[in-house]
Amino acid sequence: MFKRTRTRLTREFSLTVGIILMISAIFCLWMVQHMLTTSQDNQLRTLGKQYVSELQSLVESPKGQIVFDAAVGKEKFNTNFAPAGLQLNQMAWLFDPNGEVIFQSEPTSKLVPGGANFPITALLPSLLKVPEDNVYHNVHSDGRTFRIGGIVIPSGDIENYRVIVAQEVTSDIVLMKQLRWAFAGFALLLLAAGGAAGFVLAGRAMGPIARAFNRQEQFTSDASHELRTPLSILKSAFEVLEEQSDKLPDFHRGVLTKSGREIHHMSRLVDNLLLLARSDSGRIELVVSRFSLRYTIRQVMEQLEPIAASKLVQLEWGSTQENEDEAMVQADEVRIRQLVLILIENAIQYNREGGKVTVSLAATPQKTSFLVTDTGIGIEEEHLPRIFERFYRMDKARTRRSEGTGLGLAIAKQIVDAHRAKIDVWSEPGVGTTFRVTLPKVSDSFQNVDLS
Repeated sequence: MFKRTRTRLTREFSLTVGIILMISAIFCLWMVQHMLTTSQDNQLRTLGKQYVSELQSLVESPKGQIVFDAAVGKEKFNTNFAPAGLQLNQMAWLFDPNGEVIFQSEPTSKLVPGGANFPITALLPSLLKVPEDNVYHNVHSDGRTFRIGGIVIPSGDIENYRVIVAQEVTSDIVLMKQLRWAFAGFALLLLAAGGAAGFVLAGRAMGPIARAFNRQEQFTSDASHELRTPLSILKSAFEVLEEQSDKLPDFHRGVLTKSGREIHHMSRLVDNLLLLARSDSGRIELVVSRFSLRYTIRQVMEQLEPIAASKLVQLEWGSTQENEDEAMVQADEVRIRQLVLILIENAIQYNREGGKVTVSLAATPQKTSFLVTDTGIGIEEEHLPRIFERFYRMDKARTRRSEGTGLGLAIAKQIVDAHRAKIDVWSEPGVGTTFRVTLPKVSDSFQNVDLS
């Protein structure tokens, strides 16, 4: 139990650390990406403004008047006019309102060995598109990335001309990829360190609790053992007196009967506490054998028939399957008998006069299930998740009606878990309850099963 709790705490701590690291990594990467993008956009914005200023000066010169004269063939003039601050990984274009290129800078890049050309064909759709002022975007081509954008000249002699600037940002994209891997590796390293720290801290936190639980468990076990001796003496004395009960007055005979009932109740309580103490420490041992579940259930029903009759409850067998070989299981017969006894006895105890308890069996090649259905008081839906807790009582009325120890279903769950089986329950208040236990046909070895 404490190992599972420690593992769960470690997992939750690691998950919390992982979420914090993931949010931190995403935020840091976003900040770096934002800074790089802002820097690129500022460079292109400055370049575009500088180009517009130089173009305005060029228009006012005699050469500019000729260049921008629509009647003059453009091929006669140098079209490689570029802004003065242009870097080798940048390009600039000037388009007239008709979408024709007036000027174009040298299409080379210093980022690729040999000064590879800008892929004009790949950039052409972005170049011909009317730019939104100071809005830039990335274009990918041949494994390279370019950031491109521009402005429309709003006034002057070259009004409505478009200035487009581009910059290769492949190195920045590569840097971001490397940073992502670096952040991921660092986050995994911190997550592993956080998990290890969480495991150690959880162990330290669980230490005092585990020691206190072990002391309580040891006390329960020791007390159960110590109580067995006086209970055995009381039981022997009761049996001796019971042999002479016909010679006792009616009042003394009634006292003797009540004492015997309480001795029996106390004996069951001690046995149950001892069993739970063993299961808590993982010391419960199962003696596995192959037996007929059908035969075991019928024996338990015969044993409980007088109790059912005394409470005016009809106990019946509801299975139509007659082949006992198909109901063979491999488990601890004593514990399975105890499990069946608990479920049927509870069904009788919490039934009503004139009610009915039906036990049925269903076998397949893979598993065997038995069901115990009663027509009793039922269980409210909100109580169903807690019915297997020790000493859990749903209401005072049920407590007054019960003569049990409050440990029966807790022990049933321990037996089911020890066999790696499954127990399900359905109930409707005022209608009845059904318990179903499913056992594997051939299970693994259950010897010394750790139930902690």
